Amino acid sequence: MTLEALATHAAVWWPIVSGILNVVLRTRTPEEWVRRCEERPRLAAFTRLVRSIGLDPVKMVRALGELASGGEK
Repeated sequence: MTLEALATHAAVWWPIVSGILNVVLRTRTPEEWVRRCEERPRLAAFTRLVRSIGLDPVKMVRALGELASGGEK
């Protein structure tokens, strides 16, 4: 697979997969997410990372920083 074909596939599939994950992650209420964030900050940072990749690059960079620091902002 050429680099151009790989970039095309990523441009098409990355937002689709990210969008599907966003829908799946909305299965919990905001209160449940707040509790989860307080209990497991690294998991919360990973969740924010997954939700932001491909659709919001600014949030992605912030989430990567949080993930690396153990979930602390």
